[in-house]
Amino acid sequence: MTQSTHTSAAQPNQAAGPADTAAQKKAERMPKVWRGRRRYLLIALVILGIIQAVLALVMALTVDGLLSGLSTTDPAAQDHTPPWGTMAGLAGAVLGIGVARWVERVVAEDLGQDYVYEQRRRLVAAALHNIGNRSLGVVVTRASNDLTAVRNWIAQGIVPMLTALPLVAVILAGLAITNWPVAVTVAIPLAVTGFMMPFLARRARERARTVRRYRGRMSARIADTVQAGESVQVAGAVRRELNALDRDSSRVVGAAVHRARITGFIRALTVTAASLCTAGVVYLAVLGIIDVAGVASIMTLLGVMATPMSDLGRVVEYRQNFRAARRIIAPILNSAKDIRRAVRAQERSWKSAQADAADNEDESSENNGGTPLPQRDYQSGVVIENLTVDRTQLPDLHAQAGERILVDSIDAEKIHTVLKTILIQGANPLESDDDDQNRPVILIDGIEYDAAPPAVRRDLVGAASIHVPLQRGSVQRLVSYRSPKASVDEVKGMLHQVGLSPLVYVEHKGLKTMLKNDGEPWARSDVARLKIARAMLGTPPLLMLENVDAALDEDGLAMLRRQLRDYPGVVLFSSFAPQQIFENTEFRRWSLD
Repeated sequence: MTQSTHTSAAQPNQAAGPADTAAQKKAERMPKVWRGRRRYLLIALVILGIIQAVLALVMALTVDGLLSGLSTTDPAAQDHTPPWGTMAGLAGAVLGIGVARWVERVVAEDLGQDYVYEQRRRLVAAALHNIGNRSLGVVVTRASNDLTAVRNWIAQGIVPMLTALPLVAVILAGLAITNWPVAVTVAIPLAVTGFMMPFLARRARERARTVRRYRGRMSARIADTVQAGESVQVAGAVRRELNALDRDSSRVVGAAVHRARITGFIRALTVTAASLCTAGVVYLAVLGIIDVAGVASIMTLLGVMATPMSDLGRVVEYRQNFRAARRIIAPILNSAKDIRRAVRAQERSWKSAQADAADNEDESSENNGGTPLPQRDYQSGVVIENLTVDRTQLPDLHAQAGERILVDSIDAEKIHTVLKTILIQGANPLESDDDDQNRPVILIDGIEYDAAPPAVRRDLVGAASIHVPLQRGSVQRLVSYRSPKASVDEVKGMLHQVGLSPLVYVEHKGLKTMLKNDGEPWARSDVARLKIARAMLGTPPLLMLENVDAALDEDGLAMLRRQLRDYPGVVLFSSFAPQQIFENTEFRRWSLD
């Protein structure tokens, strides 16, 4: 009885094992290389490999023909007329192989860069949607080291196999037809090398994963240390941080050297295989199986094969580095693909809902004698209900257009978290749950903010925060970031309202002035004005200001009071001194405690 119980309990686990393995393999599946214009590039690479093989055979045949025409026994009896046609064929084959190798390199780089270009976009999109580890060091490592490993595998791993393998196969087939002992002699070292590769590849993958893990840890430490540079200096811990970095660096060095032992052996193995092919041909010549002209022609073929064989020796290294990177970035890239599909579905659903609402409104107007039905109660205002932050449900907020709402809490970090939660609510469609009856409800100007597509969301809310850094770009781009269709005149007008016109036009580049690293080289107060200009451009129904007054001087505070005095929408703000912003204007508090 006990035995049967254990057996039945073990069956689900055994059944779940293959399913989990299949799910893991699916999650680690990279986006297809065989897609779009990359298909033509892959086909072109195979054709280039075949062309090089054919030209190599032409070289071998012409060399054999040229040397066979020379008489070594009676030089006086030989024809001294140069065989110009055969010599021209040899020169053409040599130049053709050179051109084919050149074109192969260009096509290979185009293939690798096109693929990485697509994946880099997905990788950053995933980071912007809070997927995976968003540590600066980790993201930079993924966007540089991991994608470089992917590019190397495609450009210098897949490409040599597409070109070298057809070349070797065609050459071996030609040798098998013309001289089978030579074909066997050349094939044996290649077969032994191929037999050993799977065992060596497994070791190379393990060591590549170790190097990647140590390198990612080192990159994260560097990024975190640089970001906390001020506190490190104040604590007098510069030497300690450098010592910690040295420990991580030494681990990377040791792991890289350990990996080089196996990858170097693989490269040496392929080079040795090519050398053994040459030695085997020499032995056959010594035994009298092939003549001098045959030796020269075969050596020509082996010379053409030498470079592709050397490239194949690096394929295993690139493959294992790619597999180590794929294990981490493939699930992120697949999530980015799911996000893109979800966003498109959200946009289609939104357009369909808007079309249905328009049809229903027309029908209601006809049923009521042409008089439209009244809109929802909170039209032209803001409604926030069922919002939960840190497992705590917040009080509901109902605000009419023109109201000023102070977000109040004894915990400043809680205020920042609440405002951030409101802004990003529904930004990731994969996190939405339409079946949850208690899901948060955010209505802005009568529109469901969390269900709206990004193009609609950005028109509903304008936000300015001292905690959120500016992107890199020109003044024109930064001001119109929320409203990319804003005209130059609208941007200039907004800059004039916040008092930045003199600063912008004292620069000889004007609106093309580049700002980087959170608004450098502008002063902190000017950067705050720029954030306010961006938030207010287009007069969004909800204006969200987070402690921007702390970065403004007296003139800046006066400017902010003027701009908010007659603002038609809801102003949701946080401030340590709200009276500075609204001296003669009433505001009410939204207490989070």
